[in-house]
Amino acid sequence: MPPDANFEQSSAAFLKCFVKPADSAKARRELPLLRQEGQSVETYAAKFNNMNNRITEGTAIDSTTLAVYFQQGLARRISSALVSSQTIATMQNVALVMAAAEEIESKLDLSVKQAQVEVPAPGNPHSNKQGRFSNRGSGNANSQFGTSVC
Repeated sequence: MPPDANFEQSSAAFLKCFVKPADSAKARRELPLLRQEGQSVETYAAKFNNMNNRITEGTAIDSTTLAVYFQQGLARRISSALVSSQTIATMQNVALVMAAAEEIESKLDLSVKQAQVEVPAPGNPHSNKQGRFSNRGSGNANSQFGTSVC
């Protein structure tokens, strides 16, 4: 079911009635300071949106400013990848920045998992590459059976 404009208006009116002005002011002050700090981008984005929704007093914060606040709070590895890979149009829309950051995080996490799968080659515990014949012993192929071909 598509989003209902009446629901959005009702939600905004509800929050305006029940969020205390002091809570709204606190959320306005804390939003630019919110940081990802070890959370997933999805969790950070949910907290960011929750805090933004508590801002019911004064003028709403525009999407470009929200995008800047969100990007500044991201973990450095995600923020750097985001800035170098996204267009200016994306960086000016908080929803697009959130989606792009989630995609970047999933790609970075996948590359880390793939790097961790590599097993050290036999006889070299410091190598990150799996030996071509990692199931064989060293030397001649028959040495594991105690016989010699020579």
